[in-house]
Amino acid sequence: MTDTNSAEKICTERLQELLASAGTTAVEAPVIQPADIFLDLSGEAMRRRIFAFSDPGGDEVCLRPELTIPVCREYIARETECAEVRYACTGPVYRYQTKQSEKPREFVQAGVEFLGCGDNEAADADVLCLAVRALEVAQVTDYDVNMGDLALFGALIDALDLDPIWQNRLKREFWRPERFRALLDDVIAGKAPLASTQQAGLLSAMAGLDQTQATALIEDTLELSGISPVGGRSVEEITQRLMERAADAAAVTLPVATAQLIADFIAIEDTPDEAVKKIRALTKSFGVSIDEAIGKMERRLKLATEKGVSFDKARFSTGFGRNMEYYTGLVFEFTQLKLGNAEALLVGGGRYDGLLEYLGAPQPIPAVGCAISPRRLVMAAQASAIGGT
Repeated sequence: MTDTNSAEKICTERLQELLASAGTTAVEAPVIQPADIFLDLSGEAMRRRIFAFSDPGGDEVCLRPELTIPVCREYIARETECAEVRYACTGPVYRYQTKQSEKPREFVQAGVEFLGCGDNEAADADVLCLAVRALEVAQVTDYDVNMGDLALFGALIDALDLDPIWQNRLKREFWRPERFRALLDDVIAGKAPLASTQQAGLLSAMAGLDQTQATALIEDTLELSGISPVGGRSVEEITQRLMERAADAAAVTLPVATAQLIADFIAIEDTPDEAVKKIRALTKSFGVSIDEAIGKMERRLKLATEKGVSFDKARFSTGFGRNMEYYTGLVFEFTQLKLGNAEALLVGGGRYDGLLEYLGAPQPIPAVGCAISPRRLVMAAQASAIGGT
């Protein structure tokens, strides 16, 4: 254990040197963070692992489960203008583990956040390059690469001639893979959920309203009834669900052919080059174009390749990356399966252009970054050495 701890410390120091050599500025961020931000933006698996509690003043806070959001909040506090910065941060993060788990509840994470960079694809390529260099620093040569681009799905939905209610519904459910698949399966099978008689009046009143108008209606209804939101759901979440039911009640349907297209789209998985070909062929067959989004993906891959990143072993999936709801574009993971599924992720990250505005920035700020686990890098290097690879 002592040797492993020493190796992790050395690995962490080497990573910090690597990030500094890449022109990043080292920053620190508070360990205690507002809980609602992480509960709202983290994927379902992460929400179950957050240490959240009330402080003596009654505010809901948590121990940071990752570094991206804390560093972004630090950027907003530091930068009076939307400046271009490249931050690096290293420090402990905290995630609940069951008693049976051997995974630590506190562990060190390192990472970079490139904020305000004007050339998105170039910044993406730089972060991918740093991820590969981190593996090289730790002497990890045996790994897999999984990639996706969430902007492609958004571009597809925007390109389709869909009712706004269905556009919002599909983009929302996309982050819940099982529910999303079940929704598409129901549409393809000709099934449609029906609203109850008791809900008919409210749903009729909501038909045709946008999200803001519908939320105001629900807030007024709850206030007049003296009812508070229950089950941990916000008014916005309740409104979204009722809007979906209103769409069903108003017979706003998703065409079967469109549902099949979307199902076929999110099922694409291949090497990046082959995936691009399949995406182009599928969308062309349906008469829609997302060439601008595809072109950005291709440019990112080209720039990363020029920096020495190899995608020979990479797998690109159009449905990959739906575990953190603030990602908006590139998503990637470098893994080593020898460590087992629970410990396989070594480096992961992606683009999250909407996060800083959500956190309070005065305007959208382009952002991309990655998180690195020194402990797992050490484990991966040891596993590779034992395996003789």
